[in-house]
Amino acid sequence: MRNSIQFKNEKEITEVRDMASEMAFETGFDKVDCAQVALAVSEIAGNALKFAGKGTIIIRLTDNSKGLEIFVQDKGQGLKSVKKVMEEGYSSMAGSLGVGLNAAKRAMDELSVKSKVGQGATVIMRKYLPIPEEEIEYGIISLNDERYPVNGDAYVVKEFKGDKALLAVIDGTGNGFNANKAANFVKDIIEQNYKSDLTAIVTRCHKNLRKVFDISSLTSCVMGLLLLKPRSLEYVGVGDTTVNVMGTPQKIHLPSQRGIVGDIRLPDLKSHRHRCGRNIIIIMCSDGISPRFTEEELPLDQNAQRIANYILENYRRQYGDATVLVAKRKR
Repeated sequence: MRNSIQFKNEKEITEVRDMASEMAFETGFDKVDCAQVALAVSEIAGNALKFAGKGTIIIRLTDNSKGLEIFVQDKGQGLKSVKKVMEEGYSSMAGSLGVGLNAAKRAMDELSVKSKVGQGATVIMRKYLPIPEEEIEYGIISLNDERYPVNGDAYVVKEFKGDKALLAVIDGTGNGFNANKAANFVKDIIEQNYKSDLTAIVTRCHKNLRKVFDISSLTSCVMGLLLLKPRSLEYVGVGDTTVNVMGTPQKIHLPSQRGIVGDIRLPDLKSHRHRCGRNIIIIMCSDGISPRFTEEELPLDQNAQRIANYILENYRRQYGDATVLVAKRKR
């Protein structure tokens, strides 16, 4: 699927916008996502028309056929600083992108700009389909220690590129407000950098905790990060979070390293990579859950949420925040 259309007036931009929405629908996006694609195309094409007088839009499937890739090209004056216009809140009307860039960035999963002064600009946008529940389902439960008013654990489930998922369990040091602050601070960093290398994400979390918080406040954490790809997985863990991979012919061992993220010294990080099939179950837990369960003891034939609930009910420790994240990949 590929369409390439030139536009040189408002009516043609309306036609381009509607075409993009229709292609998004044919690809499998729901009405909300189709409207976001239409908005992004309208904003970027509108600014190309305003500053260059015309432009070209190319819409095609992404390389993995899990979404749409859209190019909006113009032959205007170009941009002096692509980095500047990519900053959140940039609203200068001096370049061919104008104020529509921020709206388009929020509507799409990826947006980048290529430009040379005097040679125009190309905006590249991508939006990916969610991974269908028929392929993967999640079960999550996270509860605070009843002795404290807030949860010192946090978790992340971030799907991207239509076929990958970043999973994280974060356990703030101690309990209560400091633990909650550390866990959610790290959660934000992970969500902002989910496409980065796993060791780079952990390192960034460590450096930012050290930079923002006084070390005496014990604002630190342990964490496990797992990247699930179509036929493989990768894991980096620091501290006493645990991860189990079940349903594989050969046992996959994913150890976490000793240490604390945000403490004086981060250990030398090691990434563990394994090939794996489609029918697997990943179970990630904070230290409020005893890891003393086996594949035979769990109701793995049930859905992911029931598996998570069963683990919490039967293996929760007497004290401590407790989090269970289950990802069941069915095909």
